[in-house]
Amino acid sequence: MTHRAGQQLGNYRLTHLLGEGGFAEVYLGEHLHLGTQAAIKVLHTQLTSDDIESFRAEARTIAHLIHPHIVRVLEFGVEGKTPYLVMDYASGGTLRKLHPKGTRIPLAPVVSYVKQVADALQCAHDEKLIHRDVKPENMLLGRRNEVLLSDFGIALVAQSSRYQSTPRYGRDDRVYGSRTNSGQAASCQ
Repeated sequence: MTHRAGQQLGNYRLTHLLGEGGFAEVYLGEHLHLGTQAAIKVLHTQLTSDDIESFRAEARTIAHLIHPHIVRVLEFGVEGKTPYLVMDYASGGTLRKLHPKGTRIPLAPVVSYVKQVADALQCAHDEKLIHRDVKPENMLLGRRNEVLLSDFGIALVAQSSRYQSTPRYGRDDRVYGSRTNSGQAASCQ
């Protein structure tokens, strides 16, 4: 894996690595002209020319999912053969970072987290989207400490020919049905 801090992707300069996982590295990016910040997810996979349109279609579907508890995809691109997504930056980190494994969490915040994530998942399911990787590492905290669900479709984009999820948390869409979408914006607010 190549660390890309200092490089430019599209209109963003990658300032530093925020984190990495099995499918991607996430960088804090600064827009070259506007000075705004975004999270830039650079996928580990390399796309063939045939895969690029599939990536665009999947990114377009995810970008149209608009909800107060879902991280918004702002832009997508392919640099060379490497796909990337530009997303809203959630400055509060992940729920896993806030509550490391083994931490006891009082009931009130747990209920709040569950309600927010359930609302986000309901919005996605209403649009025939299945998250595929719901876990604390994919639940981010926004500026007002709200929970934001991230990584919709990342497994599908990164490994488009086969199903991928985190085994402990993922649901197999071979059992629950595959994703379909009309391609229209899904505003579930």
